[in-house]
Amino acid sequence: MSRHMNTGRKLSRNTSHRRALLDNLVRSVILSESIRTTTAKAKEARRVVEKIITKAREGTLTARRNVHRTVRDQAALAKLFETIAPRFKTRPGGYTRIVHVQNRVGDNAPMAILELVEKSAAEEKPAEPEKKADKKAAQAEKKPAKVKAAKGGGDQGSSETAEKKPPKQKKQKKEPAEEK
Repeated sequence: MSRHMNTGRKLSRNTSHRRALLDNLVRSVILSESIRTTTAKAKEARRVVEKIITKAREGTLTARRNVHRTVRDQAALAKLFETIAPRFKTRPGGYTRIVHVQNRVGDNAPMAILELVEKSAAEEKPAEPEKKADKKAAQAEKKPAKVKAAKGGGDQGSSETAEKKPPKQKKQKKEPAEEK
């Protein structure tokens, strides 16, 4: 037997299982813009993702129907055609990258991250410092209430933390049914 014109990896699966696996990987890449999987699966999924994004760049109804055959998810289709395809409108290909990461712990399989090259505007903004400031402010607000409750300050019965936790009740053991 020869392998002329037979491209792609079999991934130890039959045709329908392999197709479903790749379709799910493509949907995950579109929705989360980054997935962690084995290197072989990432390389195969990259081929499909690149073709899907190229087709979505057209933006026509026919293109949407052709992409729907693979994606099969309305949320993923909407995100692909409304945000991802316009982002890559001027790019002539190479929409994804594969970053090799540490091997998987259980079976030492080579792992990789398949991600889109251009990040969305929401991901590019460094939101970390704002989140830390918000957490500190929230903690500062919570601390005085807890301190007042512990010291017995304020009106009696107005402690929010004391009202939130009901007293624990002991579980009653069921007695075995009496035999007749």
